[in-house]
Amino acid sequence: MDYDLVMKSDSSSSDWSRAAMLLLLLHHLSRAPNHGYGLMDLLRAQGFDVKGATVYPQLSKLQGEGLIRSEWHAPESGPARKVMTITPAGEARLSELLQHWASFQDRLDAALGRNITEGEAR
Repeated sequence: MDYDLVMKSDSSSSDWSRAAMLLLLLHHLSRAPNHGYGLMDLLRAQGFDVKGATVYPQLSKLQGEGLIRSEWHAPESGPARKVMTITPAGEARLSELLQHWASFQDRLDAALGRNITEGEAR
C-alpha cells in the first residue's frame, strides 16, 4: 500500500494533522522565523493538507501561551506580514512535545506489534 496515497486520500489524515499541529508549528519556527502562509506552504510541501482555519487559531494559541511572539514586517513590495519566532518557553515546550510524541509512537508500535529497529510488523 502506498503510504503517501493513503495519507492524502484518507479523510482521517486531517485528524492526525490537527493532533500534531502544535508540534509541527513549533518545530518549523524553531528552524526559522516565518509567517502563517509560509508555514502552511512548508507543511503542504511535506504532504500535510492544512488550511488557514486550522493553522491560524493554533498560532494564536501559541502566542497567547507565550510560546511564540510576532512582529509585523513590511517588505519593500507587497503586504506587511506577521512574522512569528519561537520563544525560549516555546523551545522548552517543543522539547516536551517531542518526548511525548516519541513515547506515544513507541506505545503505538508496541500495541501494533511493530519492531521499529527491524522496520517490520511481527
